[in-house]
Amino acid sequence: MASGKHSRVGDWRNVMDKVHINLSKGTADKLFEDDYFVLEIIKLLYEETLDVHSKIEILTVIEQWGSAVLPTNSIDQAITALLDVLGVLDNSPGSLSQGVQLLLTVTTLFLEHEELLDTELCTTYLSVLMNLVTKVNNINTRRLRAAACQCLAQLESWKPGLLWRYRETFVQLVKEERTDVCQDYMQLLVAVAINTDQLEKEEQERLISESGKKKVDSYVSAKEGRDVLSTVSLIMDNLFLLTPSGLVHVACSLVQLVKGRKDTLPNMFKPLMLQCLPSHDPCVIFMMLFLQKEFQREILTRSEEQLLLRRVVDVANHPRTKSYARLLLLECLLSYLQETGLMSSLTQLKNALCPVVFDPLEVHTRKVSLLAYSPDSGPREDLSQDLHYLTQVAVTTGGMRVATALYHVLYLHVESNSCAAVHNHVLRITRKLFQSFPHLIPLIVDFLRAVKTSQPHSKFHSEILTLLHETVLALPVSQLLNNYQNYLHVWILSAQETYILQQKPLRRMLEIVQEAVTKALDNWDLGCLILSICRIMILHHHTDILYSQMGDLLYLLMKEYGDTDIRDTSRLYYALLTLNSDSKAKEILGASVTESLHLGENIADFFPGSVNQTLPAEINLLTTSPIIWHREQLEITFTNSDEKQEYNFPQPVKDGLEDYWQQVLRLRTSLTVTMSVSITGESNYDNLLAVSFHASEHKNLQLNQ
Repeated sequence: MASGKHSRVGDWRNVMDKVHINLSKGTADKLFEDDYFVLEIIKLLYEETLDVHSKIEILTVIEQWGSAVLPTNSIDQAITALLDVLGVLDNSPGSLSQGVQLLLTVTTLFLEHEELLDTELCTTYLSVLMNLVTKVNNINTRRLRAAACQCLAQLESWKPGLLWRYRETFVQLVKEERTDVCQDYMQLLVAVAINTDQLEKEEQERLISESGKKKVDSYVSAKEGRDVLSTVSLIMDNLFLLTPSGLVHVACSLVQLVKGRKDTLPNMFKPLMLQCLPSHDPCVIFMMLFLQKEFQREILTRSEEQLLLRRVVDVANHPRTKSYARLLLLECLLSYLQETGLMSSLTQLKNALCPVVFDPLEVHTRKVSLLAYSPDSGPREDLSQDLHYLTQVAVTTGGMRVATALYHVLYLHVESNSCAAVHNHVLRITRKLFQSFPHLIPLIVDFLRAVKTSQPHSKFHSEILTLLHETVLALPVSQLLNNYQNYLHVWILSAQETYILQQKPLRRMLEIVQEAVTKALDNWDLGCLILSICRIMILHHHTDILYSQMGDLLYLLMKEYGDTDIRDTSRLYYALLTLNSDSKAKEILGASVTESLHLGENIADFFPGSVNQTLPAEINLLTTSPIIWHREQLEITFTNSDEKQEYNFPQPVKDGLEDYWQQVLRLRTSLTVTMSVSITGESNYDNLLAVSFHASEHKNLQLNQ
């Protein structure tokens, strides 16, 4: 007996080692290609020597790796075997944990193979689950019953109407259950009620669409549709049993069931809202905002709603509230005010929303952003005070994170209150950051782009851009070259403006390129930025104005620059600038490349012509030649070469002519032929555009030109 037990222990250890090896390699699904493997590892669940953690691991492997690859016949056997294992489990904590994972595994197998939901096997599984959930108020098995409720809810969501016949049972279970698992029972009841109600509506629509039919057999009765109100009332009466997270889940699900029904009023949620109003739980506060918004502010009165908004701010300001919860509450508050049109309420909450020194950066930014949305516009005298903290930190440290937050708030102020005070404040901050921290220039450029997009006719954008443009022009060439990744972004933006002259930037870029070539810093990144600026200038300015300065710059790039790609692109831009009109250059550079237009294949069409793709030339096969060749002159030139060309003579040289043959082997003969070509009189063609040559590839014949 001892040896047999030892042999079984060795067997399951070998199987577990095999599973672990395949899990580490990511090939665990290959194990289930053998139909008998799943039954083999299920047998291990009966082993008393196998610990609970290993059994749970086996069930997890079946759920994650076997559910998708097992064939239908193996799935049936596996589910039957797993249900047999469930039947022999006791009420010990380890067995209950194993039972929870077993239910999850079996449910996953059913969901992966949807066709099994219409079989007797599914009916058997539903009976097992119902047998578990009907044992209410059993403290020891509450986790297993909660898992059974969640499995039933998943099956119902996968196939609506599957559990409709158990609805009255679920109602009775909700009335009887008094442990924390009651919220799982409620959620299951709500899911079944929602699906039943939806199926009833679809059935009614079908009856209406079918003329002449007044009664059709349906598994959803009219009585069940009328029981929605009683179901909602039952759940509302037992909400005090739920945890905050369970309360939010159940209440938000009830909205889907109640909303839009004429026999239910939003006021049914008012006792719940008033009861939860003193709560400091972020989830509960989110639930109250959600309910009030979903029912168009019909639940609470105006004064009660103001108390709710004040509660949101108080909880967000509470020291014990986590930072992520504060951000969630403030975002929910902003979303609620925007969607309900209550932005004017920010005026009353202004003092409570003022940031404090202990607020994290994200919370501080969100509070200041909310103040920017405040409708009490006009000259904001306290703008510098609101932004004092962010401004000082940004100017002192130059951190990208705080600077991003600062410009986010500045943009909101510019968008909501575009006045001189705001403009001057932004201009003052931008000047400080631009001069001290060049790495923030891309952020400032993005800010200017956003301002121009939102306010295209405002002078504020041009004032800041002109200041930055002139500041960059005044910098030394060495400083521009050392930090070109940031400074050139200003010229990319200023090149789009027609009121800014571009001759000076072109001359400065010429100096930058000369300095880069001298110091061997002419890399691809610098060239791309300069060519991007040139392209933007051509698109937004007349080429006659840029001809001289841009021509010098492009000529230097295509002749001296170290990167081949930059030289080729510069040559293209130079050709566009010198060989095409202004409108043609703009047309070519502004053309969008589509499937029918590939610039690389049609580049010859641009000089001159249109960007529209042209048809290829037609090739006509001729029986007789349409041209006549005339040899005008023939010159023969003999030269001696130092290189000797070996040649196999037909017979050995024995007649004393070795010196002669050595001279012949070094002799080179060149033929220079002057030819003329003309079209025959009988030809139907008037012009001869080109002539192609085909030279022989003989080793003793070499064509020089």
